Amino acid sequence: MSNVTLNTRKEQDIFKKLLIYIVFIIFAILTLYPLIWLFYSSFKPQLEIIRNSLALPRDWIFSNYIQAIKVGKLNIYAVNSIIYTFVSTGLVIIFSMMASFAFAKIKNRATPFLYNSFLIGLLITIQAILIPLFISMTRIGLRDTRLGIIMIYVAINLPLAIFLGTEYVKAIPDSLIESAQIDGASYFRIFFNIILPMCKPVMVTILIFTALACWNEFMLALVFTSSDSSRSLPVGIYSFSGPLATEYGMQFAALVIGMTPMIILYA
Repeated sequence: MSNVTLNTRKEQDIFKKLLIYIVFIIFAILTLYPLIWLFYSSFKPQLEIIRNSLALPRDWIFSNYIQAIKVGKLNIYAVNSIIYTFVSTGLVIIFSMMASFAFAKIKNRATPFLYNSFLIGLLITIQAILIPLFISMTRIGLRDTRLGIIMIYVAINLPLAIFLGTEYVKAIPDSLIESAQIDGASYFRIFFNIILPMCKPVMVTILIFTALACWNEFMLALVFTSSDSSRSLPVGIYSFSGPLATEYGMQFAALVIGMTPMIILYA
């Protein structure tokens, strides 16, 4: 093969790599610019945002964040979202891993039926059961309460968590459990000493999915909460938009605060 042919192929490879890098750079700019714009716009006054929304701030002000916390009660909404996310995620991980161990390793006639019953939850949209759920929560006095929201979040996130956990636990060799049973270990000890330590990867996956879903959830929190004491952060941010005017600076500041934990979680 001649040197000319080799040089031509090298030039083609360099051109392909350069083209790929250019596409990735453009994609990164298109993805990051809205976040950067949101960040620096949160330091601009209302009038400056309306007049020139794309320009950098002339004077970087922090009053939007102060107003969002004091006037917009963002601190209350943030605390509610933290409680909903931490408690719901913790309960989902605990319940799903216990159920996954039972469905994957404890065989009886009821196991397939119960497992499939949970999987049906993946096929039912929350919109389909929103009205009966609203009526039920109102009748039992759990609407507009933190406990009610946590119960709903746990219920809607359990099916996916159980599915992921069960499929993962199925891959764990039965010989490990049988050896532990020969040594006299109970199912309780097997679960905590053998299964859980081996399920850290799927537990992290469930944690990320559930935490993201609970933190960003909007529709259920909007429907089932009406007071500041139970509103979540997305609903609180939505309340900054009024029928006659919208406080863009406060809203942008609230959005920056709201998305920061998820950025940290993925980082």
